[in-house]
Amino acid sequence: MKNFYGTMTMNRIAMTTSLLIILLLGGCDIFSSVDDSDREGSDINRQQLRKLSASEQIMVEGSNDFAFNLLHKLNEKEQGHSYFVSPLSISTAFSMAINGARGETFEQMRDFFGYSELNLEEINQANRELIDLLTQLDPKVVMNIANSIWYRQGVSVKPEFLDNNREYLGAEVEEMDFSDPGAPDIINAWIEESTEGMIEEMIDQIDGDVIMFLINAIYFNGDWTIQFDPEKTREEPFYLQDGSTVNVPLMRARDEFRTYRDERWTALDLWYGEAGFSFTALLPNGDGDLTERVADLTAERFAAITDQLSEETVDIYVPRFELEYEIEDFPGDLIDMGLTLPFGSGADFTGIADLALEISDVMHKAVIELDETGSEAAAATVIEIRETSAGGDQIGVVRLDRPFLFFIRENSSNTILFMGSYTGLAE
Repeated sequence: MKNFYGTMTMNRIAMTTSLLIILLLGGCDIFSSVDDSDREGSDINRQQLRKLSASEQIMVEGSNDFAFNLLHKLNEKEQGHSYFVSPLSISTAFSMAINGARGETFEQMRDFFGYSELNLEEINQANRELIDLLTQLDPKVVMNIANSIWYRQGVSVKPEFLDNNREYLGAEVEEMDFSDPGAPDIINAWIEESTEGMIEEMIDQIDGDVIMFLINAIYFNGDWTIQFDPEKTREEPFYLQDGSTVNVPLMRARDEFRTYRDERWTALDLWYGEAGFSFTALLPNGDGDLTERVADLTAERFAAITDQLSEETVDIYVPRFELEYEIEDFPGDLIDMGLTLPFGSGADFTGIADLALEISDVMHKAVIELDETGSEAAAATVIEIRETSAGGDQIGVVRLDRPFLFFIRENSSNTILFMGSYTGLAE
């Protein structure tokens, strides 16, 4: 298995990164208001979507709790560098694995992802409903979620495991000869196709004791409801945590955007399309250091902030960037966070096959491109399973010109699809 972890690539912009942006407000009148043609769609009536079922609500809350636990881990791990991940991709991949877990392994995985109040059937049904909601929400936003199972030829995989993942998670299932040198290329081609070419390769070789890969791929492509004028983008300083600066392309616009501010955070929310998807940025207020401030941010606090967003006319400045990130030693992080049983010889995956199985590796890679038109993002999670041997009317200003957090989320459920930190520093 190739070690893809810890790699960051920034293409167009030196030292630019991530997906969710948070704001800074002041007073400044640098450019005139956009024409009515520029803000077409800003007055869209975003109707309230169907109410989430009780199981869906539990799943979303659990997924978001996991998202912020992972955020804290990456914040500590990366020490001021940028990162970008999809907690939804990770939790969805593990939902496939949960269908094969039994006993204490099932209970720990279920509790780790916040589904302790749900049985397996309820977890599966909530996944099905949530996938349908996210992928059918807005015809002007592309939101694709794909799952697949690849297992070694000759392994007697239990039909119930495969059927549940097909029915509830829409998983494609393929039995294949893992000893064929071309097998990794076939799996990588599926990942590339499912992420519209944004993620090309995650598997280098397949070891002899590997019996299965569970793979989730997510692709998002949304245009801003209120777009930025490329002619107004300027190279301007971005202030790093150590006080130094780098120049980045700052996009700018003035219009009505949803914002929130308190003593600790300023938040900016930018709509995609015409339904429920948005980009939310969180910027520390005052002398707050992003790394220190993130340690206290929870799913509950994030929900309280997004619940209090209100529309106001502001000038906003947002970096244009590209970011590619892979988590280094992801199994070690998950074990540190409390998910231990699936990775050891005591794991119970007899719901997959009557073999001694364990999760031997978890790989996660995410890519985002953000510009004046909108955002394109993709993520893939690979779980490798092997057989064990034994304000008012005044014009405010939001300048994302210093380190901030950012999220791409669906508003009616508040599901976090992607999240990251933009600090101006690559690895």
